Amino acid sequence: IEFAELTHDFGTIIQGGDGNYEFVFKNTGKEPLIINNVRSSCGCTTPKWSSEPIKKGEKSSIKVGYNTRIVGSFNKTITVYSNASNSVVTLTIKGNVKPAENPQQ
Repeated sequence: IEFAELTHDFGTIIQGGDGNYEFVFKNTGKEPLIINNVRSSCGCTTPKWSSEPIKKGEKSSIKVGYNTRIVGSFNKTITVYSNASNSVVTLTIKGNVKPAENPQQ
């Protein structure tokens, strides 16, 4: 399994903004790649992935969503378990959520 990147920096996000990112990977092995499990370091990060085997040479992705209602800086890991020779891969998302400004009334 070969990821295009292992870390994504959101930079600064306004509270309640878009905290979604898609980690793209390719099956560089000779057999179908099976993602067995994907775990995040906390409940504020939700990963989604396909349970279908990825054929050799094909690409797929793991979608990660961070809860941007939580204000402050974050650095979270997502651990990917598969049947690849590098069977455990750690992905990282980081950034800083700033409070949304209240509109003038």
